[in-house]
Amino acid sequence: MDRKKKMSVHTAKVRKALMGDFVTEDVHDYRIDRHSFTVYVGGDPHVWDTDPTPLGEPGVEHHMADRFEMNLGILSAIDPNRPILVNMSSCGGHWEEGMKMFGAILTCPNPVTVLGTKWCRSMTSIIPLAADRFVIRPPAQYMIHRGTYGFYGLDQEADTDDVQRRKTHEVMMRLYEARLREQGKFVNNPVYLRKELEDRIRNEIDVWLSADEAVQWGFADEVFDGDYAKLRATKCHLTRRANLLQVLRRPVKVELKIT
Repeated sequence: MDRKKKMSVHTAKVRKALMGDFVTEDVHDYRIDRHSFTVYVGGDPHVWDTDPTPLGEPGVEHHMADRFEMNLGILSAIDPNRPILVNMSSCGGHWEEGMKMFGAILTCPNPVTVLGTKWCRSMTSIIPLAADRFVIRPPAQYMIHRGTYGFYGLDQEADTDDVQRRKTHEVMMRLYEARLREQGKFVNNPVYLRKELEDRIRNEIDVWLSADEAVQWGFADEVFDGDYAKLRATKCHLTRRANLLQVLRRPVKVELKIT
């Protein structure tokens, strides 16, 4: 048996093993449906194991981010070309964990579609921007804001930590700008884009947009009308991915002031 044929047989065996038979268990416990190539992002079932009386949805945190990247990896190993659907229903959450999910989508070999089903707010307003297609299902809404910030440590650490806070804010704004320069109502008027975003966030604090408004602005690609046959992106949006990767790699200069 020649080398190519051996590799083909091995690949087929790996794919068969990865597909498995535990559909219901996988969906509910691990948030992945290997048969439909769907990944679910929402309330983490493991939180109930560690906290018997959770106060509410934990949002984006390390369990969710780690499992999400593993799930994308599993599906890519089965078939690196088949479109993946991410069904997202999360209230937002931590920046670092959310950006891990953002990067996982951005570098996934498969075409990735994110479907917002409850709300796309705070950190989960940023994650779907990495997708090749971002669709919102009414009555889900889209919300952007500056987020929350907390710190505990040495007094000098507060200064350096604040530098990171300001860098994070700048990256967030650049990601929003990158999307709105690509499509939506600001495409022909990019000069006022940054000011409009900052003014709206400053004045409203939480800027809420309906599904249709999110598309009009350019954040989302489409409002979902129930047509699952046309829901998934069939190819990677390479220009979008390249622009976003450039945003992430562009240096952010923030002056450090220690008093």
